[in-house]
Amino acid sequence: MSEKNILQQIQILINQFNTKNFELVISKGNTLLKKNSEYVILYNLVGSAYQNTGEYIKAKKSFIVGLKLDPKNIALMNNLAMSHKNLLEYKLAEKLYLEIININSKYINAYINLGNLKRDLNNFSEAIELYEKALKLNDKNPIVYYLLALAHQGIGNFEKTLYYSNECLKLNPKFTRADHIISQSIKYKEGDNHLINLKEKIKKFDDNNPEKIDLYFSLAKAEEDLGNINLASENLIKGNNLKKKLSNYNVASEINLLKKIKEKFDKFKNENLSFNKKDNIIFILGMPRSGTSLVEQIITSHSDVFGGGELPILSKIIKENFILDENSIRDDFDKNLQDVLVIEKLRSEYLNFIKNFDYKEKFITDKAPLNFRWIGFIKNIFPNSKIIHCKRDPKNNCLSMFKNLFEGGLNFTYNQEDLIKYFKEYQNLMKFWNFRFENSILNVEYENLVQNNKSETQKIIEFCGLEWEESCLSFHKNKTPIKTMSTAQARKPIYNSSLKSFDKFKEYLTILEKDL
Repeated sequence: MSEKNILQQIQILINQFNTKNFELVISKGNTLLKKNSEYVILYNLVGSAYQNTGEYIKAKKSFIVGLKLDPKNIALMNNLAMSHKNLLEYKLAEKLYLEIININSKYINAYINLGNLKRDLNNFSEAIELYEKALKLNDKNPIVYYLLALAHQGIGNFEKTLYYSNECLKLNPKFTRADHIISQSIKYKEGDNHLINLKEKIKKFDDNNPEKIDLYFSLAKAEEDLGNINLASENLIKGNNLKKKLSNYNVASEINLLKKIKEKFDKFKNENLSFNKKDNIIFILGMPRSGTSLVEQIITSHSDVFGGGELPILSKIIKENFILDENSIRDDFDKNLQDVLVIEKLRSEYLNFIKNFDYKEKFITDKAPLNFRWIGFIKNIFPNSKIIHCKRDPKNNCLSMFKNLFEGGLNFTYNQEDLIKYFKEYQNLMKFWNFRFENSILNVEYENLVQNNKSETQKIIEFCGLEWEESCLSFHKNKTPIKTMSTAQARKPIYNSSLKSFDKFKEYLTILEKDL
């Protein structure tokens, strides 16, 4: 094949990539590489396609081969760093980003991506610093303003959150994620300019435009602030329906996985609970919006505890070693779970990951809510860790999930029927875990925590094996970053207005009212 023909083929693949036809790019790209292995752009193209399909190891391999041909190719280096990050190889990713900046100090993507990495590691001050450097290189990039808004929101600096969100929208009014950040950061009043803008903006989008989702959820928040619960509910239902429609999601596989976990562990009798290791991890888990962020803020107000936030590492380990596919567990899971060498390997992988945070405190929290699925695994891998289960009134909990647009995943929350099915299966699994590991899981009820804050906080601190500190009662002053929708609520003193939040929505969200 002549060079002209190869370049034509590459251009076709680029066009296919831009239309998100990644499988074709992978297939055709690999075919081309068999006889044209000197074309660096092909390795970048194929690797990027693998990246977009979630095949990060294959993506990494493709970028590495490309870099052997062109060691200073910044695009390849940046993409390889992204692969490292996706594989939770944070140190390798950081090293590459710094190398890129050393080669080309004006390569804006390196600052942005390194900033995102620092934010993942709860180092928000460095993240903000890197985003600001990116802004100096290009002050017309709306993404940088959005990321600055997100970072300032995480540390509770809502004045700057609003400033950067508005600057983002000035550059790109269709950047609706910035609208959503604004809606979460203010209390709307009658005649609010942002509400007026939202109502006008939403008319300009086609019915199936994904940007409309942000606007529906933002409008719902605004109308609820104004006491217009009928309009809030109407926008919530529209936003959730569109999110569900565009997600192509079926709750059945997730429900089945929860059932399979319960079934497998019901037959598994040889937990390695005598594993003689000291565990410094406090797992805070439960359904999203059940009070996990509040509990983490309370615990990390203690001088001996570092806030890790929602760590991705445990789910990665469990899925790679025990989960066969979306809805089943590997047949040999029990054999692996009883193998001391396997357990040691998994412990090491987790512990090596948390070293990325470079914390000095005695304990670290892992607040990924859906870790409730993995309690049986946790008790075998980290038998001496602390497990705190946050629970909340079902109707209020499900309403809070239905009202929130989450950063990623949690697709079961965007449909009332899906939400109910998943919630009930979660309840069944937690009942099983509590029976199976009696007295080793602390169940914290959100309502009790709010109404009896001091006594419940003392129970939590005692369960964690910590000496009492009065600072735990002033959790709202805690500067630990929060990367979830709870950032505004968890920075306020205890309030009880959410205890009966479902009451005002019950005539509009009739499925939740009837079936929970």
